[in-house]
Amino acid sequence: MQKRICIFSFYNRNGYLDDYVLYLLNDISKCVCRLIIVVNGFVDDRGKKLFYNYTDEIVIRENLGYDAGAYRHVLTDLLEENVLNGYEEVIFCNDTFFGPVKSLVEIFGEMKNRNCDFWGFSGYFDKVFAHIQSYFFVFRKKIIVQGLLTQYFRNYVDGRTVNLKEIYGQFELGLFDFLVRKNGMSYECYAYTSHLDVYRSSYLCLKKYSLPIIKKKVFSCFEENMDNIWCTLSYIKYETQYDVTLILDYIQQAYGLIIRKEEIRTIDAYRIPDAVIYPRAVNNEEQIEEFLSNGIFYIYGAGVNGSKCYWRFARGNSCFKGFVVSDGMAGGEKAMYGHPVFQLSEIVDLQSAKILLAVEKQYADEIMKNIKRTSNVMRIF
Repeated sequence: MQKRICIFSFYNRNGYLDDYVLYLLNDISKCVCRLIIVVNGFVDDRGKKLFYNYTDEIVIRENLGYDAGAYRHVLTDLLEENVLNGYEEVIFCNDTFFGPVKSLVEIFGEMKNRNCDFWGFSGYFDKVFAHIQSYFFVFRKKIIVQGLLTQYFRNYVDGRTVNLKEIYGQFELGLFDFLVRKNGMSYECYAYTSHLDVYRSSYLCLKKYSLPIIKKKVFSCFEENMDNIWCTLSYIKYETQYDVTLILDYIQQAYGLIIRKEEIRTIDAYRIPDAVIYPRAVNNEEQIEEFLSNGIFYIYGAGVNGSKCYWRFARGNSCFKGFVVSDGMAGGEKAMYGHPVFQLSEIVDLQSAKILLAVEKQYADEIMKNIKRTSNVMRIF
């Protein structure tokens, strides 16, 4: 076994340690020689005792910075300088998924033959905003010995923020950009899931692309996603060795979705859902950069897509003046990444400034009707 260290981020608003997490920790423990568990918030006495079955290194901190804050705390505040150099691989893992449905020993064995500097289970493979999804990361020796992880988290990750979109940009988007674009590191995915949405197309990700996990949020909006949920549970029950009750127990208490194991039928009893894909950029990087090459600009959209555009094109750009949302849609958020969030009617230079329209197509069509000078607008999706 290679010498690996894993930093595991745990959060449960009630401090309860679910059995699906114990399954994951048991699997991780077979692959690492050092495990550090970081509890964001708190864990009850029962959970803490169970954690000690896997490691003596348990850190309890405020629930700030989410999983990125947990990793930053260990890298910059707890580990001695250069201690990571003694490991062949560093793993970041959180508790936002069920599985893996295949043992990590087997997965690491398969990934050993893939020539890359870091890898994850799945990713977003857009021509402009490509990145590895951050719920499971493995970093190899080249990244470790150059000190890139500690350097990035110390300089670019706010371990105290409670803004999830900012952490998404700083961690999932920013770290990938830093490693790949800035430092030339190579990457791989265990499962290249094309453009499939791992939440709304979890069954197809499992069946067609052998993604070995199921994100918990697959089950959070179950009214809209039941075909996919039934097919996903059927696959887990009949085509894997993973105990489907680990999922059923959690989704009942977390989301109020009550499904009994005996209710899950074979796949031919269900309608196979259509593929749901992530939105893809309609322009390439060169076109976007050319559009922004002179004059001030705003990003229309203060959600995940707006965060993507900020991190890729606006961060550190003095021509960027802030985010824009439709009137009445600010949601109480006045700033992102230290930049103001304006309502559309507040933009006095709307007709001269450029706008990156960073919302999905169904919303972009309506927004375009409210902007008179559309030649100054570039649609991203």
